[in-house]
Amino acid sequence: MGVTELSAASLRIGPKADRVSIWPMDDGRYGLDATFQGASGHERAQTHEAALKTAEIRYSFRQELDGGWTLRFGPITPADVSAALQAFVV
Repeated sequence: MGVTELSAASLRIGPKADRVSIWPMDDGRYGLDATFQGASGHERAQTHEAALKTAEIRYSFRQELDGGWTLRFGPITPADVSAALQAFVV
């Protein structure tokens, strides 16, 4: 399943990401990276990974060269960007 019609219920809110990147795609949708740093970064990212799995949202999970952990997902609609930000920023 792709990312469509996200809601606060489909993405668990928190813990907060240390860095969030959003970029436009050619078709008008967006991609999103949420990166978690520090000793607790992997554990915090896994919390969101579980929510993405439960919501059946495709994603990738990778370790960055600087030791951070990034969840990448999308494409998402402009309306879904708000729900995603709420999950990773609030």
